[in-house]
Amino acid sequence: MKRLLFMLLVCCIVFGSNAAFALVKSSQTNSPRPPADISGTVKDSKGEALPGVTVKIEGTSFGTVTDDKGNFHIQVKDGAVLVFTFIGYTEQRIPFTGQTSLNITLQDAPNLLNEVVAVGYGTQKRSNVTGASSTISAKEVAKRPLENVSQALQGTVSGVAVTSTSGQPGRDPSIIIRGVNTITGSTTPLYVIDGYIGGGPDVNVNDIASIEVLKDAAATAIYGSRGSNGVILITTKSGQTGKTVINFDAWFQKGEIPKELDLMDAYDFARSVNSQYVATGGLAPFSQQQLNDYKTNGGTDWQRALQQKPFVQNYQLDVSGGNDNVKYRVSLNYLDQPGLILNQWYKDTKFRSTIDAKLNNKMDLRIIVAASLPQSHNNSYNGGLVDPFNLAAEYDPLSPIRNPDGSFVQSAPYASIQPNPIAQALSQAVDNTSTNVDGQLSFNYRIIDGLTFTSNDVYNLGWSLNQTVFGPGTGSYISHSDYADVNSSKNTSYITSNYLTYKKTFGDHSITATALYEQSQDNGVSVDARSNNLSTYNLGYYNLALGGTQLTSSTYGADGLISYMARVIYAYKEKYEISASIRDDGSSHLTQKYSTFPSIGLSWNVGREDFLANSPVFSDFKIRATYGQTGNQSVGAYSSIAQISTAGNPSTAYYYSGAGGPASNATFLGSPAPLSLKWEVKTAYDLGVDMSFLKGRLTFVADAYTNKVTDLLYNSPNPQYVGGGNTQNNIGSISNKGLEFAIGGTPFASQKFKWTTNFNVSLNRNKVLSLKGLDNLPDGFGIIKVGLPLGEFYGYKFLGTWKTDQAAQAALYGEKPGDARYADLNNDHAITSADYEPLGNATPRYSYGFINDFTYGHFTLSFMFQGEQGNQIFSQTLAYLWGGLGDMKNATLAAAVPENLWTPQHQTDNPAWSNTSHNENNSSRYVYDASYCKLKNLSLAYHIPNDLLSRIKVRSLEVYVSGQNLFTITKYPGYDPEVYNGNTTNDQGQEFGVIPNPRTFTVGFRLGL
Repeated sequence: MKRLLFMLLVCCIVFGSNAAFALVKSSQTNSPRPPADISGTVKDSKGEALPGVTVKIEGTSFGTVTDDKGNFHIQVKDGAVLVFTFIGYTEQRIPFTGQTSLNITLQDAPNLLNEVVAVGYGTQKRSNVTGASSTISAKEVAKRPLENVSQALQGTVSGVAVTSTSGQPGRDPSIIIRGVNTITGSTTPLYVIDGYIGGGPDVNVNDIASIEVLKDAAATAIYGSRGSNGVILITTKSGQTGKTVINFDAWFQKGEIPKELDLMDAYDFARSVNSQYVATGGLAPFSQQQLNDYKTNGGTDWQRALQQKPFVQNYQLDVSGGNDNVKYRVSLNYLDQPGLILNQWYKDTKFRSTIDAKLNNKMDLRIIVAASLPQSHNNSYNGGLVDPFNLAAEYDPLSPIRNPDGSFVQSAPYASIQPNPIAQALSQAVDNTSTNVDGQLSFNYRIIDGLTFTSNDVYNLGWSLNQTVFGPGTGSYISHSDYADVNSSKNTSYITSNYLTYKKTFGDHSITATALYEQSQDNGVSVDARSNNLSTYNLGYYNLALGGTQLTSSTYGADGLISYMARVIYAYKEKYEISASIRDDGSSHLTQKYSTFPSIGLSWNVGREDFLANSPVFSDFKIRATYGQTGNQSVGAYSSIAQISTAGNPSTAYYYSGAGGPASNATFLGSPAPLSLKWEVKTAYDLGVDMSFLKGRLTFVADAYTNKVTDLLYNSPNPQYVGGGNTQNNIGSISNKGLEFAIGGTPFASQKFKWTTNFNVSLNRNKVLSLKGLDNLPDGFGIIKVGLPLGEFYGYKFLGTWKTDQAAQAALYGEKPGDARYADLNNDHAITSADYEPLGNATPRYSYGFINDFTYGHFTLSFMFQGEQGNQIFSQTLAYLWGGLGDMKNATLAAAVPENLWTPQHQTDNPAWSNTSHNENNSSRYVYDASYCKLKNLSLAYHIPNDLLSRIKVRSLEVYVSGQNLFTITKYPGYDPEVYNGNTTNDQGQEFGVIPNPRTFTVGFRLGL
């Protein structure tokens, strides 16, 4: 870090010296000629005058507009460039070379459908794209201080649900495209970075030129088994012909937890404990004098004590340039991100180098080398009872953090029975250091006119070192399960994509054909060493020999995929398009290795028909319809092979010596091999329209889709098998149906002021259709049930409290008025798991994003709202804060003070303390409305005028301030309705002690030389 700051200081000194020299030099040059007058007329391609055209001197706020006859008059200095802009027309730039009059003809702007977009294994004009896709430009990415590419998708693309599930540094958000398509596998879409399939989301956001999101099966079927969750195509920036260009960006950010829970202070907590003890037959532990003392000192605020306000730094430097034969771009990025709680941070350094070489008239070569070096400290908290953030809300406010001698208080007599959260956070160490290097070679050979061979080869190397120690001060140490652990792993992967592309246009017909062969292989090894009960922890995890016992283990894994693909795209008069593809994938994971995935798409460019060609309203109008299939093979690499184990049922043991002996001399039966294990298959249909109006001033995109996933993969138990274990099986089907709408444009534009806006909304309905004859699959606090969507919560329905007039009915359950009341579905006068029922769902009814940019002169104000509506969240955090749940003896939530609980005189639905009452945490009492609307970003940028920058030889400079997650509109009483612990598709929306997303304030600049 010191070296980095020193380099920045040197850059500033050099830059400042050059700037001063340039200013001195400019003051010594001859004065320029006085401004000259220029007059002229602006017309369209048909020769008709264009009133209202903005005529501006580039880099300044000085300009004018044409009158009703298209005429203009302006004064211009030497070296100036006139810029002519008007909505619906291509911008035109005219250098001033002494002219006195100009006659300008503005051409119609390329319409929405003429845009060239990435489609996978090539590019197409959007007019020829039959599938559903969305584009995010580098300009949109640059509006916010982003740490990862996933954040760039949130609120910007319809049909893409991006959820920041944790506020820990270095965590990637969850991404779901058009609903959940599996019950056990990952929902993460496939990333393709410059043709590198499976490149991952860790690309530097400052290197991104554009992002293309492929959403329907016709667009993703060319990726076969990899494309079932959607595909995100990322094109990175490359060098351009001309002089060397240097860009340096930096931003600095201050963060904070945006909301704290309303917890009891020491006085209220002591009163609450007294009330609880007396109500349950005990004696009040605190005297009135003690209560008075607690009222004075307030006790310990554990929430505040654990928090910190991190200072985040991000630096980006890139250099690019080239000539007609060789172009280059090199970038370096550094992120330093402390966490929201003590003793937590994440750092990452990213490097990317791209060289494009034209070898001759037939051959091109691209070489990309990318590296990422992330480091983290204690950023792997997953929530739960023993995580410090959760404990800070549960902990006894009467207890101090440290003893009088300065040592940590280990535990508290009231509230949570877990260890001191401050001690836990400061004493543990979970450190990860990784190195990931990608080398990519892309070769293009133009065999004959229209026929091109492309080979794209990528090799990846990854190393990871995880070092962990839970010694004195941690809960593990208190329970005598302290340990230190070191895990080292190495992963390599290789993928080669080789394809022929034939493009031909003959008359009104055009055809593009692609034939592909692709192969990939992954290998991984790891070694783990663990030492328990070390004699001293002064050396941390650096001397595992100090432990009372040691355990070592190692792993190896490998898998592969072979694919063949063919695609044909045909267009007639650029009005009617048809695309068809077929892909065959072979996976090492399954018993039925190969599966075929077809797709077909049709589109009609209605806007190019004669009856709309000259429409004053429609600029573009296109109708799309698609069908396609994709697959999923998301099971372990050896799921099709019977397993053996080093431990298990003694009756299945095979002893190497022939008979008997210790378990270390034997192997045991593990999980059996599945008789048949085949691909999950998603069959999808899509109908969409792309429209633009008023010469591109307004755009509208709408899609309706439906998909069905069959042969769902599920890890089923084997109760009748002696070896036990689980086996992967194909078990059922689910469906997703939805609507997507996106509208955007430029409602207003003038010489000085411009307003652009974009709004998108997505609706998705998910349903479990079948489970191979079963009605449901219970899964913790969730359930997979036929007829219901995934993400369903399952437990007791809370009915409030028993009232005084219900005493006789309560007695049937061994309870009394004031106790918690739950629905008894089978009327057996007992509350058991037989009374579980669906309680709510984590899937939103709809999600949306709303983005606006207002430019006035050199200032740009931007804001983005993002939200979800109609989903629920199940909060175990709040359940435990009401107390009476095993590890949580007493309540700490302010709402649980005695006067808020049930009494005969004040019969609320907050149960009274009682020996007969039950606080069931898996109940609807803790299922809340998780709908929210967040101001995700608000920024104000100022572009320094070019006429000022030219004096110091600076190409561009922008400074900005911004805020993220500034406020949230929600009814949820917890920390953040967006976060949850869930790692699978069915436990989404289940929250237990998760660190919320931070509110941040950012200042930064972008410098171009």
